[in-house]
Amino acid sequence: MEPTAVDPIKYEMYFHRLWAIGEEGRMTLQRVTASPIVAQGGECMSSFYDTEGVMVLACSGHLRFAAATSQAIKNMIEYFKESPGFYDGDQFFFNDPYVAGSHTYDMMVIKPIFYEGELIAWTATSTHTADTGGVLRGGALEIFHEGICISGLKIVEKGEFREDVFRTLVGMCRDPQYVGLDMKAMIAGNNVCADRYLGLVEKFGPEFVEAAGRRMIEDSEGKARAKLRSLPDGTWVSREYVTTLDRKSRKAVAQQLYCTMTKKGDELEFDLEGTSPQTDTDHNSTFPSTAAHITLALTNALFWDVPWSDGKMKPVTLKIPEGTILNCTFPAACGAAPRVGNVLVSTICECVSKMLYAAGRVDDVNASTTGNLAYAGGPGYFYGGHTRDGIRVAQGLYDIHGAGMGSAPLRDGVNTGGHMNIPSAGISDIERIEMQYPFLYFTRGHNPDGSGFGQYRGGLGSYRIYWIYGSQDCSVDYKPYGGVAQGGYGLCGGYPTGKSVLRYMVDAGMELLDRVKLGEYPDGTGMRDGTWGRVVHPDGVPERVALPEGSLLIDYVAGGGGFGDPLERDPALVLRDFGRGWLTPKIGEEVYGVVLAQDGSSVDEAATQSLRERVRAERKQLGEPPSGKTSALDPAQAGEYESVLRFHASLEIARRNGQHAIRCVQCGHLYCGAEENYKNYALRRILDLNDYMEDALPSGEPYIGEYHEYSCPGCQVQLQVDLFCPPMGGDPILWDTRIDV
Repeated sequence: MEPTAVDPIKYEMYFHRLWAIGEEGRMTLQRVTASPIVAQGGECMSSFYDTEGVMVLACSGHLRFAAATSQAIKNMIEYFKESPGFYDGDQFFFNDPYVAGSHTYDMMVIKPIFYEGELIAWTATSTHTADTGGVLRGGALEIFHEGICISGLKIVEKGEFREDVFRTLVGMCRDPQYVGLDMKAMIAGNNVCADRYLGLVEKFGPEFVEAAGRRMIEDSEGKARAKLRSLPDGTWVSREYVTTLDRKSRKAVAQQLYCTMTKKGDELEFDLEGTSPQTDTDHNSTFPSTAAHITLALTNALFWDVPWSDGKMKPVTLKIPEGTILNCTFPAACGAAPRVGNVLVSTICECVSKMLYAAGRVDDVNASTTGNLAYAGGPGYFYGGHTRDGIRVAQGLYDIHGAGMGSAPLRDGVNTGGHMNIPSAGISDIERIEMQYPFLYFTRGHNPDGSGFGQYRGGLGSYRIYWIYGSQDCSVDYKPYGGVAQGGYGLCGGYPTGKSVLRYMVDAGMELLDRVKLGEYPDGTGMRDGTWGRVVHPDGVPERVALPEGSLLIDYVAGGGGFGDPLERDPALVLRDFGRGWLTPKIGEEVYGVVLAQDGSSVDEAATQSLRERVRAERKQLGEPPSGKTSALDPAQAGEYESVLRFHASLEIARRNGQHAIRCVQCGHLYCGAEENYKNYALRRILDLNDYMEDALPSGEPYIGEYHEYSCPGCQVQLQVDLFCPPMGGDPILWDTRIDV
């Protein structure tokens, strides 16, 4: 089909002006609201849609919202077109996660745009608002427990603000001013977007604007298909884990996210068969939420240079089994859907990154962001109670935006790079947090040993230490410690996460102030050994725990995954990280094989070389190929193969007399035919997390995961580190890459 014909000069002018208008609407929203999640965290969006609800363009806000609002508009057209109808000046409130969005806290205000009496477009703004009433976070069993849930309600009618609707909605929330200002901020953002959009109509004419919108959608689809055609055909598989509370046993239970991505020509299919069943907690994702997170994952990792319209998803097919944690059935609770979604984004991006590497697009490849090591439990970040001024706390605290980003084939990850789902994300400043929550902060900094280890390490992530002050009824959501790494992956021999992610509570008491006056200061050391008070682990693992005044909390934000064999990291970089306090000598030796001089000022090069040789020898001595042999082909013929496609930092597909095989690019070791899983012929070492981790879980329970480390039989370079959770079952030897040659 021929693309819609438009004047190319005018089209470029229009496209960039519309983007700027969307950004202006988003920034208007952020200036009006007082929510730290929105104003500084960036969890908001402005976007434009055609008359049928197809997204024409989104700005740089939270991509989950842009991917979700289309269906909200289509649903409103189906149900409300006749009654109450759409009129010039109307705006509708919406937050039903079974139609669009992730959970009831994803609020949208949607505005039809009229020109000379005709509906010509829609604009919408969205925010992640902290409270919708209902039970406090963590305790919901059904969607009915999660507060107001609206599929479309006029909050502005023909230009007149509806005070009755507004007061009804905010009156059901704990902090009406907080939630109400978010709503008014969305209305303000829509007003700016609609007014500026009509200015474009006046400038370019309604016929051109309508045609340009069609062309944007067509261009997005065309560019997405063109990029897919440039990538190799094949199938990539990823498997990651999350944990939640088993209400019967009152313990953590693991859940599996399983993705099979198949690319053929200019089509891409995601099949999520193998994902765990839905739960009776709020740890579920609806189909719209899952679809939105897949869309944002592809926007981040694959279609970042494709205009952000619904057109980019037309080549993509989704198969999401109903009744799973990624497609829960009504009326399952889904308040934790973004947490499930973040792990899903990582699961999708792992497949995409491996496909991109095989295409030679190394600049686009990244390991995971926000991987949580085995401690993903303990106190959360959804608070309740009152501040010291008697104002109700509206829950969410988003230091999680200080996350470590994934490493790349040629560089380390950014230490606290933001949030992978929000291009414009930020982290709230401490003064604002202390004003709106009953907290006093002692520190916030980079997380030592927090990165995924590798030749290029992931971003460190961050940690914070804060104290409950001035509140008698503060509480927070609580989850059992999971015992398995969650939401992370390494690439080409890099590790998914670091070793030091832990969050817990300490009963420090009000006497902490006296100690501070004497010059003592909680900085992360002495937290686990009782120096600052007893570590609190509640009996029975409740959904929420009380935080008495004087409670001290330490909370880590996850780091990024690593890329490449840690033994190939430049020792000078290890020395630099140690000098900056980002790496301990213990990890430097055990993981990177780098020995520092006694004073830590230089690298002991001879000792480092000796240690690295010894570690490689141990890989050869302790590793065993799952198949019982290191090659399915004649090793003597390895040099007769010619390179065809390099799909991994250390592996390639090579060809000899029409036969394709997998070969090590460093030493030439020949593994097997290209139609087989090379891991069956690599040296595999299984490392129980109980032996790997530095500290026991605060609950005293064992870890339930394993690292499966694969290395080359010829040169012992580490090829892959897979996480496997035996209680979940499945094939421990994940066949993650199957390229059609």
